[in-house]
Parts: sequence; C-alpha cells; structure tokens
Amino acid sequence: MADSTLDISEARRLFNSLDERLKHDHVIRVTRHGKEAFAVVDLEYLDAVLETLDVLADPEATQMLQQSLEDIREGRVHEHEDVKRELL
Repeated sequence: MADSTLDISEARRLFNSLDERLKHDHVIRVTRHGKEAFAVVDLEYLDAVLETLDVLADPEATQMLQQSLEDIREGRVHEHEDVKRELL
C-alpha cells in the first residue's frame, strides 16, 4: 500500500476526490511550505493499525502471536479440512 504526498493547495483543490484516492493510497501526507503538516488517513486502514497496536500492547496476545509463528515455523500445524472433519 502506497502513501502519497500533496501540497496543501493541491489537497484543497482535490478535497472532494480524496476519498477515492485513499482507496489506493491509504495515507495522504499533506505538506505546507515543503514540510509535512498533517495526514489524511483511510478509516479502515487506521482501524487496522490501531487494532495491531492494541494487540502488540497486550503482552499475552503478543506471546500467543509469537508462539503461533513458532508453531508455523516448526510445522506444528493442522490442515483446515482435517480439523473440520474431526469436529464434525
């Protein structure tokens, strides 16, 4: 997913179409006098980032994630169809 940058004058001119642009560029950085001033962010992308931060801030969730990644690396996984058959 790409980010893009617009000068504030261009951002004002394109304001009514920024939502369409956010479908591709999830973050649009807006500059004023050549310096980044603020960003316009796609809400779904922002929600995903915030959820990820919540998980990473939870030591228990982070430990479970690390254990899951280790299980995958070590081949301690089960095929979805096998599990489904066992549960039925």
